[in-house]
Amino acid sequence: MDNRKVVLCTQEEIVPNLEAMIFVRISNIFFRMVRAPILAIGLVLAIVLPTQTYGFTRTLDFIIYSDGTTHVSQQLGADSSEPVLKVPLYGKTIDNLVIQDEDGKLLSSEMDNKALTIQTFGASSVSIVYDSYDLVSKKGKIWTFAVDPQVDYTVTMPDDSTVVDITNPDNIDSIDNKQISLLKGKNQIEYFFTTSGPALSAQNAINEAKSIISQAVNQKIDVKLAQEKLDLAAIAYDDKKYNDALTLASEAKSIAQKAINNFSENNVNSQNNPVNWFKDNIAGIATSIVAIGGAVSALTLLLKKTKNAVKKTMAPLLNKNENVNTESPESDDIITQEMREDDKQLVLFLEKNGGQAFERDLRKKFLLPRTTMWRAVKRLERQGVIEIEKKDFQNLVRLRKKGDLA
Repeated sequence: MDNRKVVLCTQEEIVPNLEAMIFVRISNIFFRMVRAPILAIGLVLAIVLPTQTYGFTRTLDFIIYSDGTTHVSQQLGADSSEPVLKVPLYGKTIDNLVIQDEDGKLLSSEMDNKALTIQTFGASSVSIVYDSYDLVSKKGKIWTFAVDPQVDYTVTMPDDSTVVDITNPDNIDSIDNKQISLLKGKNQIEYFFTTSGPALSAQNAINEAKSIISQAVNQKIDVKLAQEKLDLAAIAYDDKKYNDALTLASEAKSIAQKAINNFSENNVNSQNNPVNWFKDNIAGIATSIVAIGGAVSALTLLLKKTKNAVKKTMAPLLNKNENVNTESPESDDIITQEMREDDKQLVLFLEKNGGQAFERDLRKKFLLPRTTMWRAVKRLERQGVIEIEKKDFQNLVRLRKKGDLA
């Protein structure tokens, strides 16, 4: 016979345990019912709404060029599960922006004044390079580089530069030749350029060539060849080939100066050439001709009026000369040397007029007052040269004939 033990329990002993089991099961179901919707909503939001993360910067490097341009290079780690990465920008004026993932593929982005929003497409590493034009300022001979990164960074100074001050020297981590490693935080580096020997000569030659070429361009002279030489000189200078830079800059200056001299000589020759001078001054010549024409017209009109006036006042004298040249043999017998000149003119007119004329017509002819003409007529009558006859209540003056004079 099996000696197993059998334990008998009453219903009162079993019921409490059953209630406890039922309570635990019900509370577990309630927790799951509440948690399920929350997880579902979170999943939907994660799918619908893209998240933005700033990632973490691995390296940040600034390279300062001699013209003040700063080349910025950043290496960032990204969460491949996040579709968007937001990166702060250094400087407001950005150029030559390139963004790549760890495989060298270009990534698209949107840029505002302070940050760059990048579509990562699952990238785990992002490389960003660009040029910034407003991180360096200049006052006199002192240049100032200023940034405020929130990560450690390095600054590579330009060639031939000397650092004179670093605002927060406590942030200096290390200095290796031209590269300065700095801890995160705001800082400024002041520096100036020092050149000597071949470098200084090459730099002066480049500046002189720039000045001459600029002068030629302002005069609209073609100096393309000189500009090409100057560009090559600048490249040689950047490569520290100072002798080559000096030679190229001198050639550029010579070519530009020769072009300016040729331009000036052509202008002088053009001015000395009568044809070119006439072409260049045709407008002034036309204006002068018009002015001279107007003056001549006015003078001609004035002379014409003056001539008419003189003619009227000098008519007796003019008629005298005219009549003297046309004297006939008969008038020679009438006119004597003792006779007055105005009387001679009166006799000659009467002879031309058929030997007679009214006193009224004589006054009009010689423009003499009535009394003056009357005295002249009476004087000639006394000399026996003329005779006066009343006709239609007017005095008709008539020359006496030869027989009558005798």
